[in-house]
Amino acid sequence: MMNIAVGCFCLLMPAFGLADIVISTKNGQVQGHAITTARTGQTIYAFQGIPYAVPPLGELRFQEPIPSAPWDGIWDATSDGSACIASNYNPSSQSEDCLFLNIFVPSLNSSKKYPVMFHIHGGRYIGSSSNFNSYNPSYLVEKDVIVVTHNYRLGPYGFLSTGDLAIPGNAGMKDQVLALKWVNENIEAFGGDASKITVFGQSAGGSACGLQVLSKKSAGLFRAAICQSGSGLSPWSVYRSPQTFAYALANSIDNRVNNQTYNTTELNEFLVKQSASAIINAANDIAELFEKEADRLTPTIEAEHEGAFLTENPYDLMESGDFNQVPLIIGICSEEGLAFVNSVDMAKSEAKKLDSEPEYIYPYDFEAEDPSNEDTIENFIKRIYLEPNQTFGDNLYQVIRFKSDDMFTRGVIKHGEMQSRFANVYFYKFSFDGSLNYGNTNIPGGEGKCPHGADLAYLFTRGANYSSLPDADKLMIDRMTTLWTNFAKYLNPTPEKDEVLGNFIWPKFNDSSFQYVNITINFDVLENPMEETYSKWNEAYYRWNKRPFTTF
Repeated sequence: MMNIAVGCFCLLMPAFGLADIVISTKNGQVQGHAITTARTGQTIYAFQGIPYAVPPLGELRFQEPIPSAPWDGIWDATSDGSACIASNYNPSSQSEDCLFLNIFVPSLNSSKKYPVMFHIHGGRYIGSSSNFNSYNPSYLVEKDVIVVTHNYRLGPYGFLSTGDLAIPGNAGMKDQVLALKWVNENIEAFGGDASKITVFGQSAGGSACGLQVLSKKSAGLFRAAICQSGSGLSPWSVYRSPQTFAYALANSIDNRVNNQTYNTTELNEFLVKQSASAIINAANDIAELFEKEADRLTPTIEAEHEGAFLTENPYDLMESGDFNQVPLIIGICSEEGLAFVNSVDMAKSEAKKLDSEPEYIYPYDFEAEDPSNEDTIENFIKRIYLEPNQTFGDNLYQVIRFKSDDMFTRGVIKHGEMQSRFANVYFYKFSFDGSLNYGNTNIPGGEGKCPHGADLAYLFTRGANYSSLPDADKLMIDRMTTLWTNFAKYLNPTPEKDEVLGNFIWPKFNDSSFQYVNITINFDVLENPMEETYSKWNEAYYRWNKRPFTTF
């Protein structure tokens, strides 16, 4: 029976008998299906919903994943597996049994081995999934790469921690590592080259890619990374109060549970007995108590143990060079904050907080070395964006600039700067004003064109009707996918001049030359991204912030 994907971006139809679309993996055989792409009409092949881990149920909840056991017969891999439980829990489509991956292949009859792009989805570590309708990778696969997408545990299921070995934390990051291991062990059966794996992701996915670069647990599993609007140094990439959150979660379910009545082992025993809905409802109930991004459930620094994903501060690892020194593309969108302050009324509300609540302007990871300097620091940060005697209420666009720098640009630029001391780094700012930019919001003083996530729509179809797109958008899709897949193939986004790319060459980003590419309809090679604000943030951190830094 023919299926038509939502959004009319792709027809799913068998190109030949289903019996021909069976691949033998080390776990067992998988049955895939053919897809005709909307952009070029090419036939590619999809294998969806392949389990890479034992379902993390019962006592496995919150713990490190276990590799999937072999199966008998042929696994039906013709549709998505269940999504992992998210903050908007929907029992009909989400489950704790959710550790599946999807593989999209250009051809099943090629004699060559394809480079592999392993995608980590975003969603603040609390939402989204690798669902095909959200992350259809046809644009990329058409460029002769294999794309792998996958689910990993989210929210409390993926990132709850007691700060010790009872619930070590980072289960979601360990899911990603296990999926990477599965790909390393099995991708050659699909025509992939296990020695040419690139991890990439946007937002929380960019943060996760940055943390995979930093983790010894993922050493040797990939040879390059692409971090879009997130990094291992993003201030929200590491949360600082794991045990406090864990007890608050349990106490919301049963107010008799606290750190006086339950030790952490008993706390874990209590939580694994609770229903899936009870866990997610409790997490939502206490969200306001942990409204700072740094207190929300994201990856954390674990106690030392054999299975630990991260046991040291990301900043220290980058400063010392003690990380996976792989080539990197990393970058930002020009107006990241527009995705979070997307109306004049919201900008006014945020401006009021910034003007009246001193602690609101402090970064998540900033702790003054000398508390007597706090007023000085607050005024210094305000002066990055405002003229003397001016308020954020007087200049609403500066709210967007502050939110962009505070949440994304500062940490991303610092990550690129620090990694460039040890490996090749290519930095970009995405400034293309296309029809797929969902955040076209006019805040006085700004352009309102390129919010957080604007670049993602030019890599994945995300429901777009390709045939109706303007020519400029079609060209940008061709250019972005060429750059990203070139990097996966050659570890260089512009290995040679290419007419599709306007014959430009992307320079490396390093300490002596902070050159980067500003991606508009063309490609402008510039220097010092966001220099006007980034240099001031550097001054504030190195002058007043308490060492050791965790993020930046």
